[in-house]
Amino acid sequence: MLHRILFALLAFVGPLHAHNVPSITIESQFTADETFDLTIHFDPRIFLAADPRTLPPVDGTWFSNQSPDQASATLIKADEYLRKSLGLVFNGRPIPLPKLTIQPVDGADNTPLSPDTQELHFLAQCAARIPKEATEFQVVFAKSAAVDLILLNTLENTADRRPQVLFPGETSRPFLFRRTLRPAPIATEASPPVPASPSVTLLIALVAVFVGWRLLKKYRHFHRGHRKPKDWDI
Repeated sequence: MLHRILFALLAFVGPLHAHNVPSITIESQFTADETFDLTIHFDPRIFLAADPRTLPPVDGTWFSNQSPDQASATLIKADEYLRKSLGLVFNGRPIPLPKLTIQPVDGADNTPLSPDTQELHFLAQCAARIPKEATEFQVVFAKSAAVDLILLNTLENTADRRPQVLFPGETSRPFLFRRTLRPAPIATEASPPVPASPSVTLLIALVAVFVGWRLLKKYRHFHRGHRKPKDWDI
């Protein structure tokens, strides 16, 4: 579904530029298992010429007719270009671009390269763990890129409704893929009762003795006023 969105966007942009202006599209996806993956779709002209607009679209046979060594060198050149042009940033901290898997595809529909491919593109993919405690993601696009970049961030298979277009030298707006982490509350054991100091204990004892003495005095005074007649005394 997300690839269809990207290719629909490319289909809209393509006719406007009459296939003369190559670009890069990046789809990032963040999942609940603390991983992220990138899918990068790009035209080979971006690394074949300093000004990609000076070259016509590259036919599929250009790559399919290469020897294994030539094809490997082409893929290495593509990887070097992406690493030089793209930077990944989590919460303001850059990280290296993860190891990429790059394969040739048909630029019209993203299907595998075939003898009928009229416009060659490449598809690069990678996956890695999200840096610990990171909450937001950005892409830094180098000034030397010489093309435009379309970025689509996704979270749990839900697309960001605002695809971004970056020009060389720009940084994407932060993409919040999870809320700010809050430290878990620290469990505390119930504190044992603090024993009273000796001075406090003595004070309590004196108060108790005084109160008891007053009560006893009142009790004797009460019974003294209510004694039985003397003839009842034994």
